[in-house]
Amino acid sequence: MADLLGEVPGKWVAIREGEIVEARDTFDQVIMALHERGIKDATVLRSPNPTEPELVGFG
Repeated sequence: MADLLGEVPGKWVAIREGEIVEARDTFDQVIMALHERGIKDATVLRSPNPTEPELVGFG
């Protein structure tokens, strides 16, 4: 998974069957693209940018 996400740092991505099917700048753009393509079984998450600090734990 880290290899996949490393290809699109800082983007929102939709992953299905181990492949990125959409990568966009915003969550809404990914959802709209999936809807247009009729894809309903993808996992959507944000790929971290390597320059962003890593968040660990709560509060």
